[in-house]
Amino acid sequence: MADEQTPYNAGDAQHVKKRKRSAKTRNLQKKAALQALMSTPGGRAWIWDLLILTGYSTSSFSTQALVMAFNEGKRSLGLQLIGEINRISPELYVGMALENQAKDEDWTGDDTDLDGSNQERETT
Repeated sequence: MADEQTPYNAGDAQHVKKRKRSAKTRNLQKKAALQALMSTPGGRAWIWDLLILTGYSTSSFSTQALVMAFNEGKRSLGLQLIGEINRISPELYVGMALENQAKDEDWTGDDTDLDGSNQERETT
């Protein structure tokens, strides 16, 4: 019976303190995991592909309500992920976008920059 946990009591200062500490630890772990994933080219490519699947940068509109709700749910997930990346470090998202823009250009043949311009790139 020693393994039984006492139910959480929001009126108990010790319970609240323990819950806050657990939440802080969990948030630090999630942040470290996302940073680790974003620190490798493969991780950034995987996140980018996931973001593309969410349709975060496209309209979720559909004349069918359930289709639109489904699309908006996917889009919302993508926006939340971008928000998390930007909370950690906005440079991570920008770097990922620039890396994958080149790959997307190879795939689509489009050489338009992220800002919509079509400038010649210097080659080194």
